[in-house]
Amino acid sequence: MMPAHLFHHPSRVLAACCVLALSACAIEALNNQLANSREAVDQAKIAGAQERAPAEFDTAVDKLNQASAAADKRKNKDAMRLAQEAQVDANLARARNDSMQARLAAVELQKSNDALRAEYLRAHPDYRGER
Repeated sequence: MMPAHLFHHPSRVLAACCVLALSACAIEALNNQLANSREAVDQAKIAGAQERAPAEFDTAVDKLNQASAAADKRKNKDAMRLAQEAQVDANLARARNDSMQARLAAVELQKSNDALRAEYLRAHPDYRGER
């Protein structure tokens, strides 16, 4: 039960309510960030970053785990920072993965082009490449 003398100072009650409201908003923001970070890590894993960008992916997972542990200990500033870093690292892992896939596709395309060129030159031995 709250002491009666607190109600004689409405500004104190208002201040306490504001602190509670801000605290609830901060916790909601942290929970949203943790969810976004988990989603980024999951998407990076689905894309194959675990195999093609393991250092960045592992860093993202480690930071996400640290963020969750910090949130459990109510170290919200640390948890928010780590969750944001985890999301950035997961996005970096995904970008590196996508870049690697694009390079591999380019190599395969070049091989295909070379094979077509060789086949054409066998079929047209007089071709000199001039127009």
